[in-house]
Amino acid sequence: MLDRSIPYKNIIMRAEKSRFSGQKPPELPEGFAFKLYCPGDEKQWARLERSVDEFPSEEEALHYFTERYLPMSQLLERRCWFIWDEEKRQAAATATAWFDQMEGKRTASLHWVSTDPSYQGKGLGRAIVIRALQTLAAEEEGKSIYLHTQTWSHKAVALYLSLGFTLVQKGGLSQYQNDYPQYLPILREIMRPADFAALVQETDEKRI
Repeated sequence: MLDRSIPYKNIIMRAEKSRFSGQKPPELPEGFAFKLYCPGDEKQWARLERSVDEFPSEEEALHYFTERYLPMSQLLERRCWFIWDEEKRQAAATATAWFDQMEGKRTASLHWVSTDPSYQGKGLGRAIVIRALQTLAAEEEGKSIYLHTQTWSHKAVALYLSLGFTLVQKGGLSQYQNDYPQYLPILREIMRPADFAALVQETDEKRI
């Protein structure tokens, strides 16, 4: 869930694509499986995004997905990942291996990572992120993978740090600006001291 008790600031992070090349897919708990998007799964996506408070309603989430991603449905079928609860026949988590623009250049970008709150604590969030990053490493050109997150998702910031992502000081992604260093005092107050120290130490000024 988003932590709306703190100020909202945009965060851009970057990792070397080579970190995720040639790896085996993460192992999942029994009863769960990775699944790529199929027509109709947009309803599962909307349900997941609403469950973590990214949209006010499933209808608005579905509208966004329809406008933003469905025009490229063939790409979705290779890039939009779910972790599927095989018993309940529903999605437990999602992440999309997509792309953005940075300074006029196309760059690999991780989109819309969400895990249904009822499934959290099983390692599914980390697994779905890694699976999407592996897809980006295989399908997108360039040396880097970028992502946008925010202070409201500070737990995710720690996850991305553990996977090798670093803070980007300059440059935004498509519709997302970069609020470095305004978010640093906010993160300092809410992250574990060791995580925050590592985050600041690994700040990355590299570009595409």
